[in-house]
Amino acid sequence: PRLFREDWQREMAEDAMSRSGDSGGGSGGTSTTMDVTMKIEEMQEQNADVFAIPDYFVYMSRAFSTLEGIGLSSDSNYSILQECYPYLAKRLLSDDSPRARGALRMLLYGKGDELDLSKVGELSNGFESYTSSTSSVESGQGRSDEGRNTAIEQLAGVLLSEDSNYVQDLLLHESAVALDATVREAILSPLEPLRNVPIPSLGLLTLPLEVAKASLELQKIDESDKKKLANVKILTDALSNGQSGTAATSESRSGSAESPIGIGRVFQQASKRRRALARIGVRFGGSLTHVQARRLRERSGASGDIANGAGGEAIAARLASIGANTLESLADRLSTLDGDLADRK
Repeated sequence: PRLFREDWQREMAEDAMSRSGDSGGGSGGTSTTMDVTMKIEEMQEQNADVFAIPDYFVYMSRAFSTLEGIGLSSDSNYSILQECYPYLAKRLLSDDSPRARGALRMLLYGKGDELDLSKVGELSNGFESYTSSTSSVESGQGRSDEGRNTAIEQLAGVLLSEDSNYVQDLLLHESAVALDATVREAILSPLEPLRNVPIPSLGLLTLPLEVAKASLELQKIDESDKKKLANVKILTDALSNGQSGTAATSESRSGSAESPIGIGRVFQQASKRRRALARIGVRFGGSLTHVQARRLRERSGASGDIANGAGGEAIAARLASIGANTLESLADRLSTLDGDLADRK
């Protein structure tokens, strides 16, 4: 296997050099499969004591690289990994296994906690592309809406499932975060000047004002909230576009093959799943209370070192702690209610 691997690396390097050195200028391309494999090889060399590449991976990489080389000979932009993406999208959105969950989260969030909406669009496109190409010949060639309609039904089956799944949980969480930020912005925008009004220290006389100001401070919009609000606007526009396109014909959509599945069309399936909607509503309530409790916990912790004092920040810390406890208790009750509804099937 070692000799095979070294021979394969040399052949791939020579192949890449021959393509990059073509005099045609635009006929050569870079093999993404080879690039990925080389990087993995480097990781193994740097971490030989904890990381080893299975031999079957080398054989699969060589097969993929051969196929990609054939594609690159006629299209310098060809990527076999990109061609496999529709299947990957289908798998990630329909497989609820721990491995698929981890891969989906990494794809959508990377190493952070901010949802990448561009990846959501790519997943939607890939899901529709795979479903269309496997539904019928006419659908794969864009001469029928059968594949698109099937994709919508299948995606609705995941997002509007009566039983919880990872994709639905992510959707409910992001919706809860967006709603929390949107409501706070709507309420706090007119009251923003009051946060900066100085309050004289007059003991009990000014305590109500200090409590009110502390409450406003706990609900303030931070940079993370601003990013969420920007995502809300993007999703709102996408929803509007999806709803406006529900009656479009194939001719009117001929240039929209790269647009994601209309969110509005997916949720039109909701009327067929009334029982599921009841449980989803309960789970959304639980997700919303969890989001709010977590936010209050974080802001309480930021003021925890002065929570025993008597100033405005200490009042805010105590209010946050009380609010978080109450919301977590409510979330537990909603979870119990969802379980009770499941038992009544």
